[in-house]
Amino acid sequence: MQFESDHNKPDPNFGLITNADHAPMLFKTGADQNEIDRTLWAQLKAGNRKALDFIYEKYVRLLFAYGIKIWKDDAKVEDSIQDVFLELWHRRTNLSDTDNIKFYLLRSVRRRIERTLQKEQSEQVQRLASFDSDEVELSLEAKMIQIQQSIEQQELLTKAISRLSQRQQEAVHLKFYEKLNYVQLSQILGIDLKSTYKLIGKAIDTLRKAVQLKN
Repeated sequence: MQFESDHNKPDPNFGLITNADHAPMLFKTGADQNEIDRTLWAQLKAGNRKALDFIYEKYVRLLFAYGIKIWKDDAKVEDSIQDVFLELWHRRTNLSDTDNIKFYLLRSVRRRIERTLQKEQSEQVQRLASFDSDEVELSLEAKMIQIQQSIEQQELLTKAISRLSQRQQEAVHLKFYEKLNYVQLSQILGIDLKSTYKLIGKAIDTLRKAVQLKN
């Protein structure tokens, strides 16, 4: 989902410029993602605004897709993402090192949204939007076999996902869409590793039974 108004555009005073006048950052052929992330992060910490622009453009849609799973309010999610990037810029000299920017940003956005929710003391906040038809066609890796792409099975899986707890839906999204490992997942969710395995395991069992998969 793309932001639909200028409300989502970063404040130019902070250097989050997204127009075509700024050339893309280039990396040497063969560089892996961790190496790229280390380089980008080091440049951000050194005050390179193009590094921040590059990170923003690369991850903003992913962060919005994740944020709307937690808080079904487009404007508030956009604001939370903007706050995270503005804070990155203001605190750039004090940032800890990372070689996984996606994980860092996902965790930051989740924490920002949680703080905002607590501040406003929302009584009823629907934390996850429904999965769309494209997301229904996911693969649950080694623990689930590939689902045949029939309309009937998609409907079964859609209903099964919607019946998971909000916590399970968030965990499934992070594990199978964002491809986070269990350690990263436990850190974002704020639970220990054993609980993370149990959370994913129960969700997979529920989905497997719902679509009548066989090992």
